[in-house]
Amino acid sequence: MKREEINDLAQIVQKEKLEQLYKKIDTNYKINVLTAPTEQTLLVPVKDPISGGEFYAGEVLVTSTIVEIEKTKGWSMVMDSNEVLSLHTAVLDAAFEASILKDEIQNLLLEAKVKKEEEIKMTNQKVNSTRVSFDLM
Repeated sequence: MKREEINDLAQIVQKEKLEQLYKKIDTNYKINVLTAPTEQTLLVPVKDPISGGEFYAGEVLVTSTIVEIEKTKGWSMVMDSNEVLSLHTAVLDAAFEASILKDEIQNLLLEAKVKKEEEIKMTNQKVNSTRVSFDLM
């Protein structure tokens, strides 16, 4: 598991499981919130397949947070306006880097990763079932 995957996977973890792990970390360690959950907008870059150039297709709303646990900083940026999810994700990021409950964090995120891969596989099967093959005559 790479640290870079935490932000993405934590957003699809069951909220109850994420909150339980957050509470476990919160009761045993001091969480210092350096930047409270803040809503921001980001420009979404898109690559033009014809010219190869890039342009901005629009904006997306995100919520970001920075925390510190045991002198290790954690960061999160989650889609939409979700302060609780952003805080929990930042705490997981800091705890993962500080090797606090690392195995539990990995197990929780691996469950989410497997679930995400299954959903992608099912979507691909649905799309592939509609594929049309044209033969030249």
